[in-house]
Amino acid sequence: MLMSDLALLLRLLIGHFAADFLLQSRIMVREKETHVWKAAALYSHAGVYALVIFLASSAWKQAPWLLPALFVSHFLIDGWKASRGNNPLTFILDQLGHLAILTLVFFFLAQAATDPAKVFFLQLWRSPRFLYAALGYLVVLWPVGRLISVLTIPLRRQLKDATSRGLDPAGFWIGCLERLFLLTFILSGYPAGAALLLGLKSLFRFGEIKDPQNRKEAEYILIGTLLSFGFALAVGLAVKLSIRSLP
Repeated sequence: MLMSDLALLLRLLIGHFAADFLLQSRIMVREKETHVWKAAALYSHAGVYALVIFLASSAWKQAPWLLPALFVSHFLIDGWKASRGNNPLTFILDQLGHLAILTLVFFFLAQAATDPAKVFFLQLWRSPRFLYAALGYLVVLWPVGRLISVLTIPLRRQLKDATSRGLDPAGFWIGCLERLFLLTFILSGYPAGAALLLGLKSLFRFGEIKDPQNRKEAEYILIGTLLSFGFALAVGLAVKLSIRSLP
């Protein structure tokens, strides 16, 4: 694979994760699940997603049809997911569908780009090393956070009668921050930071888990922490190996 083609693939993936997670709020997700095909958020999100991927592709001249094609495909896939409800299976199938579309777009553009486009790009924009790292951070922050949230839905249902709960979005942001720090430790060659991070989290959580009456809460926290650390470690190692494989 040419370096320019690799950069194109990474830009498409970064655009996907940024548009599908960072630029889509939970309010929009709930609106889509409530109104499905009639939800205004379904149309606006599909439009934003199509525009972001279109810009990331740099195919404004050779493939102007890409913008409406991306809008329609994303609209249909997200509409199907909203009609089926939010669960691990629909989440995975939704992401696989979007990634399949991006794969087709990549192969078309990579074959069509016989002559490199003479467009000015910043050095980082053309650097696969930077793009690998950026993709890793995007994945561990939002997609992984949303996936963990979906996977732990049955556990949270068992905690619905708890008399004292923390701030509603606090757990999500704590998970994002710990994965951000952990990925940074891995990419910077400081794996001991993972142990430090886990120790600090255990210290702050000690008050919640020391009471035997909070066993369900403690088990929920432990499962969420292990999932968060496991995904962050896997993504970090994958990014590091990918960077090392570059010429």
